[in-house]
Amino acid sequence: MCDIHRVNLSGVDLNLLVVLQALLEERSATRAAARLHLTQPAVSNALARLRVLLGDPLFVRAGRGLSPTPAALAVQPRLEAALRLLEEVVQDLDDFDMSTTTREWVIAFADLYGPLVLPELDRRLQQQAPRSSVQVVSVDRMSEADVLATGEVDFYMGIPSTTPPGWRSEPAFSEDTVGVIAAHHPDAGRTMTLDRFVELPHAHVRISPRRGREVDDALARLGRRRRIRLTVPHYSSLFPVVENGHCIAVAPRRVARHYARHSALTLFELPLELPSFDVRLFWHTRVDADPGISAVRRILREIVQADA
Repeated sequence: MCDIHRVNLSGVDLNLLVVLQALLEERSATRAAARLHLTQPAVSNALARLRVLLGDPLFVRAGRGLSPTPAALAVQPRLEAALRLLEEVVQDLDDFDMSTTTREWVIAFADLYGPLVLPELDRRLQQQAPRSSVQVVSVDRMSEADVLATGEVDFYMGIPSTTPPGWRSEPAFSEDTVGVIAAHHPDAGRTMTLDRFVELPHAHVRISPRRGREVDDALARLGRRRRIRLTVPHYSSLFPVVENGHCIAVAPRRVARHYARHSALTLFELPLELPSFDVRLFWHTRVDADPGISAVRRILREIVQADA
């Protein structure tokens, strides 16, 4: 038997092992070539490289076919086991099953998107992937190291200040801004004028030092200024205050519409022109081919489109 020395796999064409398996089973270069959809010279060339690689003739001529050497026969069961294992590795990637997966998906977004996404996401995953789980992390995590690249976060829904290399995205939804007022407020149901808008006290959400000034900047361009009575960091704190009837507020339309369905709130169109903004769903290019990531992306896409 030949002395099979250690081989550095980084320098080995693993397709040669597939050729070796075919030759061992077919005992013919012609039949092995037909099975692998190769030419006979290509199989002969692969056999020559295998002989150098393994330090053994591997096959000798026997009539119209090939007869394996003892070394080749000794390699055969280990070769078959190794190739079976490789096939299972590839097959496992293709055979992702939502109904049995136990994966945990990690999603980062601002708290205002929670009511819009999470209830329906939970319902659909309970139906389609009942053994999976979801972890929602604060959007603040996105300011740390590139957590999409490291795999600490699978998805980010929002409007990033920068988009690092390797990030992929698709549109989630476009959003505009609307006014919110208590349903029992004297001005509810009336057209809101600019004078009345700046006269009424406001509750305000300040997301970050760079975001949340859109209304005030638009008013400043008109030489006007509103009176902010209360500033909070989250929309979940804003709407109960507005419902009291002492303040009005400005909020993204989808979020405001959601809270108005469950609270005594009324929406009104702003007496200002504010640009709409696009919210996108981000993931990293390293998971482009991940069937689990693709499945959850599809679910998230369907949820936000249904709420349009």
